[in-house]
Amino acid sequence: MVKVKSSPLLLLTVLCILTFTSSTYADQPLPPSFLTAISDQDGKVPLFWFKPNPDTSEIGYDDGSMYHHRYVSPEWYHNCLAVKMTSLEVPFYLLKSKVFISYEGADIDSNYNFEAPFFITVNPDSEGIPKNIFLDSVLAWAIGEDTTGQGEWVEVEHNLLMVDSIDFWIVFHWLEATPLSPLVGVDDSSNMGNSFWGMRESPHFEWHWNDFNIMIRAVIVTNGNDSCEVDSFKLYRSDSSFSISDTNLIGSVPPNQFQYVDTNVTNDQTYFYRLTSWSSGNQSVASEEASATPKKEAVLITDQNSFEVSLCSQDTLFEDLTLTNSGGLPLGYKIEIDMKEDTSWMGGSDRFGYTWTDKNHQEEFDYSWVNIKERGTQIGTKGDDNENYGFFRLNFSFPFYGNFFDSLRISSNGWISFTDTTDKDTGSYMNKPLPYIWGPYNLIAPLWDDLKLKDSSKIYYYSNIDSAIICFVNIFRYSPAIGGGPYTFQTILTKNGEITFQYHRLNDTLYSATVGIQNWNGTKGLQMAYNQDYLEDSLWVRVRPSWVLVDSMWGIIQPGESKTLNLTFDRLSYPQGIYHANLIIDSWDKNHNLDTIRIPLTLCIDTTTSVDFEEDQKPSIFTLLQNYPNPFNPITIIQYAVSGRQIKAADSGRWTADGSFTPITLKIYNILGQKVRTLVDEPKRAGSYEVIWDGKDDQGKDVASGIYFYQLTAGYYKETKKMVLIR
Repeated sequence: MVKVKSSPLLLLTVLCILTFTSSTYADQPLPPSFLTAISDQDGKVPLFWFKPNPDTSEIGYDDGSMYHHRYVSPEWYHNCLAVKMTSLEVPFYLLKSKVFISYEGADIDSNYNFEAPFFITVNPDSEGIPKNIFLDSVLAWAIGEDTTGQGEWVEVEHNLLMVDSIDFWIVFHWLEATPLSPLVGVDDSSNMGNSFWGMRESPHFEWHWNDFNIMIRAVIVTNGNDSCEVDSFKLYRSDSSFSISDTNLIGSVPPNQFQYVDTNVTNDQTYFYRLTSWSSGNQSVASEEASATPKKEAVLITDQNSFEVSLCSQDTLFEDLTLTNSGGLPLGYKIEIDMKEDTSWMGGSDRFGYTWTDKNHQEEFDYSWVNIKERGTQIGTKGDDNENYGFFRLNFSFPFYGNFFDSLRISSNGWISFTDTTDKDTGSYMNKPLPYIWGPYNLIAPLWDDLKLKDSSKIYYYSNIDSAIICFVNIFRYSPAIGGGPYTFQTILTKNGEITFQYHRLNDTLYSATVGIQNWNGTKGLQMAYNQDYLEDSLWVRVRPSWVLVDSMWGIIQPGESKTLNLTFDRLSYPQGIYHANLIIDSWDKNHNLDTIRIPLTLCIDTTTSVDFEEDQKPSIFTLLQNYPNPFNPITIIQYAVSGRQIKAADSGRWTADGSFTPITLKIYNILGQKVRTLVDEPKRAGSYEVIWDGKDDQGKDVASGIYFYQLTAGYYKETKKMVLIR
């Protein structure tokens, strides 16, 4: 499908030429009409045209004569309604669409405005629904011309040549800049299609409907079944605008053929074409001129085929990946992250790289409920149902699906969102599997169900500089018939993007709950459970962001240009091990989907470090493990291992003998680098050790909530890790 660069003035000029020639030269045939040359094809210029007298017809289903194929969905980038049109043949030429805007909406909504602008697109058909590719976008609005009628037809010019399919969609889009969408159609026939209009009352666009027909039509041009009364067509080409002559004739085409592919062309060179009709030895005047520029298709080249990264003494490493478009057309790209589920601790992952685990996959981590009753803000009151509280400020910036948020909302139905203001009128109480395109969006769902607050029910919220906690206490299921509750559970958000769900007490099996997360439009999500026997008392679930982050997950690269992507490899709280993933790069130009590129990623997380050693000595290996639980309150456990091999002491320069004591220190520092507590400062024999930190400093005083670092030192060996204290 190709947009033709024409205008009403050009079409009027063509019609004037046809009228003049037909009346002045009785024996001279009429020229072909609607000649179109298609640009941006690699090494060729396809041409299409119609016979001198094409058929013009109007497609419409609102009169009750045919089945009304309609479509309404919020899945698209813009909310819309659509009607599917079917031509009897291809190719055909879409001259314009027509939309009937009703004047009669004020009785339904006092704020109704029939003059509110909208825009129309033409979309290909994709298995019975509109494909999310806009071929044409035209802004339009009603102006109230027919003051005596029920509404008015608004005509939208398109001038599109359609060559791929007989089915296409005329799509009516609500315009985000206006508060209302006008009603499309009137109730003037028995073929009711339930028309719609709507208002942006939240991040969701809320459709309203009644029994009006969706009145959308299309005006098309086809060659029809009548024979073409010419003997042949002559096609001419030039490197510049021209008048026809034998020197630029490139071919003769049979009378019932209305297309030609010119392959004798060079990419990036612009060509001009004209066409004439021949009948009984007479030649028509030339058709309107058409021009096109063939171009090489987009070609994606990457400067790296794989990445292998090891994180030992540091938490983060940075790498670059350069994408180059060596072709001739703009290249669009989209990157997804495919986490290999090749480790026993992983419960699942999504295409953004989020993974989840729980106590059934990682038994070494303990359940640790955080009580915020005394320091948190209480939310909600008895009887609250389908409430959406907030916004509540986060005292840090929380990363979520590529965006950063400094506030959140809390729903009484057991979910949290960074943007969604959905309330009781939108069905947010009906839990669904994730991802789910009807929202809620930017969703964190520890226990999404139809819930209600009763006498003992409470919701608490607390945030400090690096973490936030949302506690649901004694919440009940809404339906008295089903029953259920009380339920007490919490969500912990930490500054690095990790999410922890903890379930303190659940009074039944909660088969109807949804547990998971999803992105800003419901296209990506990570689900732990949906309506299944999963949740239980003292269960913890942890959601981790990807250990690799890409700073630009989608974009466009112009011909001959490059884009360098920054890859961040971050250990977060992933346990020791080797992890595998693929960067999946899908790319395309306006004509083709290019081959998918997969770049393997390998991450080794190892807290084992080898220190310098003399030639006659074996290396010494020490280990510092991640504390657990983390985040913690009020205590956490730190484990480390001391090797029996020889190591050079930093203070004396002497080597300790194999099997002897090694000087060890383990110290706690705050985020400013100030020492808070010394946990270990003594020689240790080879072996494994653990020590408990109770959140106090060297003077025995409780330290504040926040990020702390603990550092193990053994001679020249030094390892530092991060932990979070939440009070």
